[in-house]
Amino acid sequence: MWIVKIGGSWVENSKLPILVNLLQKFIDQKIVLVVGGGVFADLVRSIYNKNKMSEHTGHILAMKATEIFAYYLRSLNKNIILTSKTTGFLNKNLNLWLPTMRLSYEPKFEKSWESTSDSIATWLYSHTKSNGLIFIKSLDFLKRNNTTLCELQKNKILDLNVGKYLNKKKNLKIVGPEIIELLQEFSDWKLIVSELKEVEI
Repeated sequence: MWIVKIGGSWVENSKLPILVNLLQKFIDQKIVLVVGGGVFADLVRSIYNKNKMSEHTGHILAMKATEIFAYYLRSLNKNIILTSKTTGFLNKNLNLWLPTMRLSYEPKFEKSWESTSDSIATWLYSHTKSNGLIFIKSLDFLKRNNTTLCELQKNKILDLNVGKYLNKKKNLKIVGPEIIELLQEFSDWKLIVSELKEVEI
């Protein structure tokens, strides 16, 4: 099983349906999607900055924002199964995890702006029998050499709390829009994964 995190910026990308349809070809790998909040989370943050809202409440609402993206994605592809469970993921569909129900009451998951959907995906990765975690961002990583976790966090590509939730698991990969070409060109999942940039812990 693989956890695949699609960045929130993809909600406005015209190639989003293509990405999801291509990932569907590899459902034999039991893919579990986690999505960002995108413009929906940006709105929550804007309200948080302008009004008296606790960071805890802001974080819960930002998680809800990721679920708005999830339902939108489900409307684009009927083979997506939405679930809030962390077990029993289906083999013949793309699973998409809804985090609010589980993480709202998880005392070890920090409710702050430093725990974005990157941290959510990492938490799920470390609490499931997953082979690896792939971050799909909007940046092109083909010519990027330094993909250490520290560097990615410094450049605000991954959030500051990702490392807290790894729980000694290390198989993290990161890729940008070039993932579409890779999914189109190759039919071997292991080969595709080998072409992705490794996030050095």
